[in-house]
Amino acid sequence: MSPIRVIPLLSVFIAGVFAAEPSVPQPKPTQPEKADPKAKKGIGPFSQLAEEEKWTFDPPVNRQDIFYDLEAMLESQLGVENPINRPPTPGVGPGDEIEKLREWAKGELARVETFIFERKWDDALKATEADLKKLQPRTGDDSTIAQITEKLKRYRAQAEEAKIFEEAQAKFDALGLKVEGILWSPAGSLAVISGEPRARAINERVKDCVIINIDTNRVDFLFHYNRRRFEFQRYVGEEATAKKPGQTN
Repeated sequence: MSPIRVIPLLSVFIAGVFAAEPSVPQPKPTQPEKADPKAKKGIGPFSQLAEEEKWTFDPPVNRQDIFYDLEAMLESQLGVENPINRPPTPGVGPGDEIEKLREWAKGELARVETFIFERKWDDALKATEADLKKLQPRTGDDSTIAQITEKLKRYRAQAEEAKIFEEAQAKFDALGLKVEGILWSPAGSLAVISGEPRARAINERVKDCVIINIDTNRVDFLFHYNRRRFEFQRYVGEEATAKKPGQTN
């Protein structure tokens, strides 16, 4: 067989082989899925960045912000200033402050002395109470302040004693005791007191008082007031007049 014939026969054979094979159905092309319009673009933590940049916060009406500085608000409302945040005053040092306090203490001491001289015990007590609260914490800073503080303490004690004594004196005077005369007897002297049915001897009680001494012209009484003991005198013929506390005549 010549080569010229072989090529056509081979072509016929190959065509028959392909014709004999069964046909395989081809799948239909699928349409691409549509992208979800709600899906976020991007990948990873930066996928929502663009959308979040468009978001704004609109607080509701009358919303209270928990991040307000309450201390600053109170200071603003009360008109005070936080001493921690207050800048130091130029030219005012510890020495200047002590000097001003010393001068103020001297003025207060003079004022209290005036109250004591005028027998204004209540005013003296109020002044010393306020002054001691301010001066006692600074007694270690200055010897003059310490000395003034001690004087104010003594004035306060003096005013307290004088006030309670005058109150007791007024209560005793209100009893109206009057000594009419003094009698002598072998057992001892006797006091004739107005309103009493008989003469009284030492250690006898008269109107909430106890006679503790009878002299030639006076009688000494022991009187209790506010859980304390006081001794008062009445001279023969002396009129008992009730006085108010602080009254001198």
